[in-house]
Amino acid sequence: MLHPYVVLLLDGTGADPAALAAHICIVLADLVLLGSALVLAVDARAAHCAMRANLATIATLVAVQDLPLAIIAVADPTRSGYAHRITSGHLMTVLVVGLLVRAGGRSGRPPRSNPLVAGLVLGLLTLAVRLVLLMTDATPYLRVGDLFDAALLATISLFTAAVCIGLMRSPLPPSASSRISIGVASLFMARLWASVTEAPLPPFVSIVGVTLSSAILATTSIALLLETLRLREVREQDLRQRAAIAEATVRHDREVVHEVRAATAGIVAGVHLLANDRLPPGPRRRALQHMVDVEAARLDRRMSHAEVQEITVLDLDDLIAPLVTAHAAQGHEVLWTASGLQAVGRYDSVTEIVNVLLVNAARHATGRDTAIHAACTGDLVEIWVSDRGPGLAPDVRDRLFEWGARTADSPGQGIGLQRARRLAQEIGGDLRHVEPGTPGAGTSFVVSLRAPARATERRPRLGQAVGMTG
Repeated sequence: MLHPYVVLLLDGTGADPAALAAHICIVLADLVLLGSALVLAVDARAAHCAMRANLATIATLVAVQDLPLAIIAVADPTRSGYAHRITSGHLMTVLVVGLLVRAGGRSGRPPRSNPLVAGLVLGLLTLAVRLVLLMTDATPYLRVGDLFDAALLATISLFTAAVCIGLMRSPLPPSASSRISIGVASLFMARLWASVTEAPLPPFVSIVGVTLSSAILATTSIALLLETLRLREVREQDLRQRAAIAEATVRHDREVVHEVRAATAGIVAGVHLLANDRLPPGPRRRALQHMVDVEAARLDRRMSHAEVQEITVLDLDDLIAPLVTAHAAQGHEVLWTASGLQAVGRYDSVTEIVNVLLVNAARHATGRDTAIHAACTGDLVEIWVSDRGPGLAPDVRDRLFEWGARTADSPGQGIGLQRARRLAQEIGGDLRHVEPGTPGAGTSFVVSLRAPARATERRPRLGQAVGMTG
């Protein structure tokens, strides 16, 4: 901003070149003020701060009222004092600035009007007052030797001090309010020095003060905007984190509701059969009572947020039998033969996985030829759940295990398979879809679980194939 003086030093010194360089520096300072006003206006909107909006208005006001006078001084050196000395018109400027600072300190939200437009209007009004004073008095500068002028200078000084105090007490960050107060004081002291010395040309000390004031406001406004953007990014990250937590909570609750609904359906159907005495005493009635007890206990653990079960060796037949009985009570025939196999996992997790697959078979394949088959393959135990339904729709095949993956006409919510695969992976297993050998040959899912050390040894089992008649 002081580069005109550098050019002057290279070309030689002289009164006229020095005055021209000084006025050019003032013009540059006013342009920087306008740029600072634009940054402050953007910052005020982003931070929702009335003080920053009013600072944008003040910067625009000062630049608009001073810039034309500085340009006049460049064009006509005889009117040089208009740009660097204090006149009685500055009293109005200081009063308006003081009111804006006071209003910004009291209000939390920025005004609805554009601060740049407000600064332009106020700047033109104060400029008009100063131009009227210039028309009535060719040398309207305040002089220390005149008692009335000295009183006006003292009054303007007091109001300027009040503005600096108001800025220090403003809601701005302490570092920013201190720097802006220094900038205001620097601008006032620069003009006061020129007025006290009654300098006909802008003194170099005054020009340094003016440019320093504009530079301070420019750097401070940029720093405020950068800090606002940083805080906004932090808030956005916090909101995204909260949204993720809320979404996870909603998903968890929907998964709980999904599983509770599936488990409750079997319990209700079994209780109805038992209450209506449709089944005579015998193996089927005992199996139904056992299913109700097992599923009720699992539902109680699910609803009571019990501690996560330990991963242990599971008897697959003891796990699958109540599920087959529960679906049989609901009219869903499931073909299953006891395998005598064991696998490593959590009882409730594996039960929920198999139940999800059975519910999907009943819902999407209308329960046609639903079958469960367990087999040992190397160090894995696989549970196959298959049906003879229409198979998977092409639009969900690639996103089968994503949250909410479902066709438009599906009665489900697209929750079960995603949760089932996650539960399988949590216990060291997996869930995958197996493509049928021929189109339309139904759907098959395979639950892979780790086999215990002696999983290949089958325990002797009693009973045969279990279904509606098992």
